[in-house]
Amino acid sequence: MIQPITSLTPTQRPVKAVGLISGGLDSTIAAKIVHDLGVEVEGIYFAMPWGCCDKGKAQQAADRLGIKLIILQLDERYLETVRKPKYGYGSALNPCVDCRIHMFSRAAQYMNAVGADFVFTGEVLGQRPMSQMRKSLQWIERDSGLEGRLLRPLSAQLLKPTIPEQQGLIDREKLLQISGRSRKEQIHLAQGFGITDYPAAAGGCLLTEQPFAQRMKDIFQYGYRNFRETIALKWGRHFRINKDFKAIVGRDEEENAALIHYAHSDDYIMQLSKNDGPTLILKGYHPSAEIFSLAAGLVQHFSRYKNNELVDVRYWPVNNKNDIHLIQAQRLTENEIEPLRI
Repeated sequence: MIQPITSLTPTQRPVKAVGLISGGLDSTIAAKIVHDLGVEVEGIYFAMPWGCCDKGKAQQAADRLGIKLIILQLDERYLETVRKPKYGYGSALNPCVDCRIHMFSRAAQYMNAVGADFVFTGEVLGQRPMSQMRKSLQWIERDSGLEGRLLRPLSAQLLKPTIPEQQGLIDREKLLQISGRSRKEQIHLAQGFGITDYPAAAGGCLLTEQPFAQRMKDIFQYGYRNFRETIALKWGRHFRINKDFKAIVGRDEEENAALIHYAHSDDYIMQLSKNDGPTLILKGYHPSAEIFSLAAGLVQHFSRYKNNELVDVRYWPVNNKNDIHLIQAQRLTENEIEPLRI
C-alpha cells in the first residue's frame, strides 16, 4: 500500500504547472501530489455543455489546496470533435480519446500563455478501456501538442519520464505507479491527505448513454443553430416531427423552466391555456398550422387532459412573449407518437 506524500521537493527555480481539475478523486489527488512537490499549480475545469463533472466539487478541491481555478467552456469546436472523432466512439457517441485531445490541447495553450512548465492530469493507466490504455495515453499526449509535457502523477513511474522529470523540475521518485480500475490506493491516499468529500466514481458523460446519443445524432443529421441549443438535449421528451421541425416536451416544472431558459430566439413556446401541464418547445422556422396542431397534440397527450376532449393550446415566439395565439390540439395515439420519438 502506498503512503501519502508529505515532503516537498526543492527545485532550482520556481516551477509552474497547469492541472485539469474535475473535482473527482483522481484529479484531486494528482493536484495534491504536484502541489506538495513545491510546484505552483493553476487548475482548469472544462465545463461540459450537458454537465459531467461537478464544477462546485472542482472549486472545492482547488480551494482546499489554495490554487487558482479557471473555468473554460467547451463550445462549437468541441461539437465538431464529437461529430467527427479521429479515434472513433466508445459504446455510444462518446469520443473519449478525441475529447481528451481537445481539452488537453486547450490546456497546452493555457500552459504557454501563463508560462507553465507542464500540464498534469489525474489519469490512471488502465483505468478506462478506451482512453487510458497505454497506446491511448500516447495518442492523447502527441495529438494535443503536449509530447513530453503531459504528466500523469498517479501512474508516472509506469510511463516514460516526461521533460520536467528529466530536467529535475519535479522528483520522479515522489510520483506514483497506480494502474487498473481499482481505486483502493487512491482512497488510501485521500485518507492520508484528509480528503473525504470526493464524489463516487461514475461514468458521468451523457454521450455514453444511448438515449442522449440518439438526440445528438439527430441534431447532427438535421442541424442546430448554436452550441447553447444543444444543452436542452438533456431535458424532456424529444420528437422529430419532420426534417424541419422538432419538439421537446418538459416532464416537470424544473424541466419546463430549463427548456424555456435555453430556447433559441426563433423557437416557439407552447402551453395549455391554464399552464397546468407540460411546456413544449417547437424548433424550426415558420411552422404551419398543421405543425402547430400536431405539437399541441403532444402537449395535451402528456398532460392530465390526455383523454379529454380536444383542448386549445396557446403558443408564442420566444422573441415576443406578447404575441400569443391559440390552436386546437390534434388527437394523437401512441402509435402515432412513438415513431416521432428520438
